[in-house]
Amino acid sequence: MACVEYEFQFVVDGVGVDDEAVVDVVHEEFDGLLTRHRDRHLLDVSETGANTIDAAHRIVVRLRRALPGLRLLRIDPDLVGVSDIAERTGRTRQNVQQWVNGERRAGKERFPAPEGVAGRSPVWRWGDVNAWLAGIGEGDGVHVPTRGEALQIDYLLPHWRRTLDDGLPLVNVVAAAEHDEYGEGRGAVRKLLEGTLAVPGVLESISAFPRLEQQRLTVVCAVLTDRLDSVVSRIGHDETWAVLAFVGPNGELHLQPLGTREAQGTVPLSRLGLGPDATVGDLLLVQTNGPDRPVAPMTPVGLD
Repeated sequence: MACVEYEFQFVVDGVGVDDEAVVDVVHEEFDGLLTRHRDRHLLDVSETGANTIDAAHRIVVRLRRALPGLRLLRIDPDLVGVSDIAERTGRTRQNVQQWVNGERRAGKERFPAPEGVAGRSPVWRWGDVNAWLAGIGEGDGVHVPTRGEALQIDYLLPHWRRTLDDGLPLVNVVAAAEHDEYGEGRGAVRKLLEGTLAVPGVLESISAFPRLEQQRLTVVCAVLTDRLDSVVSRIGHDETWAVLAFVGPNGELHLQPLGTREAQGTVPLSRLGLGPDATVGDLLLVQTNGPDRPVAPMTPVGLD
């Protein structure tokens, strides 16, 4: 899947700028920056992902592995006023005020609503402003969370922390394809999957698959007509293992471990008699009615 680099500024605790070892890890492993502003510590890092939430999901896992004592509290809003926007864009205050007042770029989306007021002046989230600027060809090319995305990440951070504290992987659920007539079917798979993962022991069982990254697990929701090569395209660029979730003919949920060709211990599709155009339904048929003997449903299948 196509990935974009996103930049995050987290409010954090559990670490400090006086800890040289932590500062070195942040710089050397993440090319990031840990700073202190009055009584707050801020961590600036970047990560690639299919979208902002996916990138946040990835960086949370990486930071947990490298810095177990670090606590990500929330996204810093990075509030800016008219002068700040002018400085960051290389425009005059008058130009920026015209954007704010809607006097320029007629017909374009309205300038974002302010986040609040500092003193007597309105302030905005830089992520919202930068996204608006990108829409008129004036952005800086840096992708940072908008207000809506930041609120979603803030909501998810405690859940992600508890999951990792329990020794379980963070599950990244994606659809095998998007924007086609089967979206409702994949949505039904996702809903059934979420209910199943809430059952005690289920997440523990599927997280036992032999993966290189033990703290993150991608699950691809599919329908029987989805081609397996489309499933491969939804596995992250840095992942060799995932789980395929689909519903069988009797409404039962199937969870099939998958590995890319780099994964060790998988059974290649060619050994199952399946070609490059095989579908999820073809895999199910081989599992239940193989030419020699049925393939065990939990046998890791290798995809090219």
